[in-house]
Amino acid sequence: MTTRFDPNTALAQLTRSNNPIGRLSAMVGAYNFLHSADSVMFRFRGCRRANYCKITLDGASDTYSVSFHKVGKLDSKDVAAFGGIYADGLMPAFEKTTGLYLSL
Repeated sequence: MTTRFDPNTALAQLTRSNNPIGRLSAMVGAYNFLHSADSVMFRFRGCRRANYCKITLDGASDTYSVSFHKVGKLDSKDVAAFGGIYADGLMPAFEKTTGLYLSL
């Protein structure tokens, strides 16, 4: 059995909010939301270390992989990557890596 990926569910689990895109936009200045068959990506402001986040569903284990990147005009640098994260670990991974908070 394969798990169907829903980008809104992944973002809602990240923000613990019913309006995840609004929360991300307000709290970290997120923009350029994109999704594929198994992942959701977005850029954000306010962090010198990273400005791009990709959340991928690992279907077999029903966990997420999260990667952070620093994307510039001509280059990209991998900052951090985490695997095997359950839904309740998405927010702490984002907050610890970026230093940005997703809730008041």
